Amino acid sequence: MVKVWRASDVEMIGLAGYGRKYVAEVEFKGIPKNGGFIYVRIPGGMKTDSHAHGTLEEVFIIMNRTKMGVGDQLLDVDEGDVVLVEPREAHWFETPDGDDVVVIAIKFPNLKDDKIQLES
Repeated sequence: MVKVWRASDVEMIGLAGYGRKYVAEVEFKGIPKNGGFIYVRIPGGMKTDSHAHGTLEEVFIIMNRTKMGVGDQLLDVDEGDVVLVEPREAHWFETPDGDDVVVIAIKFPNLKDDKIQLES
C-alpha cells in the first residue's frame, strides 16, 4: 500500500545557517543489502509508462509539483514530499505542461533488472 509523507505537513526548523524538515521515517519490509539512488528528470507534458517492481521497494523524493499515479490513485505531490511504493505496486508520473519535473528515486535493494512493464 502506497504511503505518502507531505513536506507541507512538517514545520521547518531553523538551525545554524540552514533549515530542515524531518519529513519521513520509513520502515522497509526487510533489511536492504544495498540501495540505488537515481536522479530522474521527466519532461513537461509527459505521462511515463506504468510499471512495477517484482521485489524492490522504491522511495521517491519529489523535487517539484507533479502528479504521481500509484495503483488506482492519482496523487498530487509537491516539493519535498516522500512517497514509498511497495513491490508490485504500479506507478507512473504525469507532469504539467511546460515544466520538467525532477524526482530522486531510491531503490532498496538496488536491483537493476526488477522492472515489470505494465499496460498504460
